[in-house]
Formats: sequence, structure tokens, C-alpha cells
Amino acid sequence: MESTVAAFKCSLRALPPGLHRRRFAARGVGFDAWIWRGGDGPVLLVNGATHGDEYEGPALLRAWAETWRPENLRGTVVAVPVLNEGAFFAGQRCHPADGGNLARAFPGRARGAVTARLAHLFDTQLLAQCTHYIDLHSAGAAYELLPWTGYIVHPDAAVDRTQRALAAAFAEFWCWAGPFLPGRTLSAAHARGLPAIYVECRGAGGIAPTDLENLDRGLRRVLHRLRLLPGAGPRAPRGQQHFRLTRDADEAHLQIHHPAPADGLFTPAVTVGARIRRGQWVGQVAELGTDAVHRVRAERGGRVVMLRRQRSVRRGDALCTLAPV
Repeated sequence: MESTVAAFKCSLRALPPGLHRRRFAARGVGFDAWIWRGGDGPVLLVNGATHGDEYEGPALLRAWAETWRPENLRGTVVAVPVLNEGAFFAGQRCHPADGGNLARAFPGRARGAVTARLAHLFDTQLLAQCTHYIDLHSAGAAYELLPWTGYIVHPDAAVDRTQRALAAAFAEFWCWAGPFLPGRTLSAAHARGLPAIYVECRGAGGIAPTDLENLDRGLRRVLHRLRLLPGAGPRAPRGQQHFRLTRDADEAHLQIHHPAPADGLFTPAVTVGARIRRGQWVGQVAELGTDAVHRVRAERGGRVVMLRRQRSVRRGDALCTLAPV
């Protein structure tokens, strides 16, 4: 494997066949990439740890870097196990230097704050060179969710069909497609006309072995569906993937649902995956230092697809997300 200390500008198509490690860095930010080069063909980019407390992507992609040596690779696969290194080593969602949420910072700015610079580097140096993109997320340390995959609906029908096919490769996860939201990695891919999806694993501060296995199967199916590798890939489970298409941008905006009414201690009354009715009690927040206890009721009926596990909450923190699935 060929490696370098830093590569601010690296032409993926100019690399010879084989496995390469490159560090992309500029203006105090950077990330490591493993690049499998097999010749002309699609360029698939996959990253983990857009948020620093989401560990499934880093675990899987780092394992691939150590062990995956494909034969007959047609095209290029680029893996960035940890995109947001500052947040990752701090063990928190956002970058400690500026409090920036990388998943709200795209396309970024070359001379902005730390998070904006990191977004700009990733967008201009890697997204600009790829043909397909996958962002591996999870609920992180503070939340637990019902694993899904999703994408931003694209006005180009061909791009949208490809996104649906990429999401269907993760057949063990349900699929949630919706309208454009700004600032995401997928927003930058959308602006470039790239088929792009994200995958959300359970999180809850750790790594569920089943999630890791399902991520691995899904990525391997993607390689075959894009014809990066010959053959059909791992067999998908029987039955159709549950698919939810929403035209409401707020439906999949996880951070706005059931906000905590006060600072305090959150006690949930539901579990992830449960189906509940509108108005049903989903939990309570007990204010610290007072006798006040606030009951939080469901804004709508649906299934609990995300639930806060961290019991300490600040006013406005999202507590629970429901979806009609």
C-alpha cells in the first residue's frame, strides 16, 4: 500500500491501480482516506464520523482498510473512516473548536471557521471527484434510533432512480426519502448532481453487531449494483424494503421534534420501534431545583424511530421522533 503524509490536491483518476492512503489537509483541518484504485469506472465515496460520536462507520471502514483487497475492481472506492477528527477524538457530536455541526456546514468556506473549512475541503477535494456517495451515520451517544437509510429526492429522474437503488442495497434497513435540507453532506452532493444516500445505525453510544453486519452487506451489494465488482453480491432478505417518501422537509428533521420544555431530567415512557397514538405520553422532563414536572405528549401518531437516551436535557433538545412507518 502506498501512503503519503498529506495530499491537499490528489487526482483519484491519476493514481495507479492498488490501495493508497492519502491525507487530505488544508488550513488546519484534514482527514485520512483509503483509496482502492482499479481503473476506469464509477468512483464511490463512503465516509463515517461526520459526527464525532457515531462509531459504526469508522469501525466498518477501518476494518475494510485493513482487510479488503478486491480483485477485478472496475473503478475507484474511497473510504474516509473518520471525517470529523476533532469531534471524534473529543467523543462528541460537534467540533470542539467552534461547536460547529459538520452536517449543517456544507458546502463550507475555505477561510471560515474550523467546521466550515472541513466541509469545504471534503466537498472540493473528494465530493468533486466522485460519481456516487454514501454517508454512514448513527444516533450517536445521546440517542437511539430504528436503523434506516435515506436520501434527498432529486429533480433529475436518473439520479433519483440511482439513489433508490443504492438505498435498496441496504435491504435490512427501512428507507426514508424526503425533500432538500441545507447544510448536509448530501446537500453538497445534491448540488453537484451526484446520487447520494445516508445510512443511520442504532447508535446509543456503542456499536450493535447486527448493524455492523448489515452495513457491510449493504456496502458490498452497492459495489455489485454499481458494477464496481462483477456478480450479484450478497443475497438480500426476502420481502420488499419498507419505503417512506415524504414531501414535508420537517418530517425527517430529527432535531426539531418533541423539544424538551425545560432543562432537567428526561424519563422516556416509550421505546424505539413502538407504535403510539397522537397525544400519548412519550416521556417527562423533571426540572432540577423545582417541583415542576412536564409531560411530553406525541405530536402525531406513528412509530418511534428516534429516542433520546441521555437523561440530562437542555430546553429545546429533541426527545423523540415519530414517523408514519
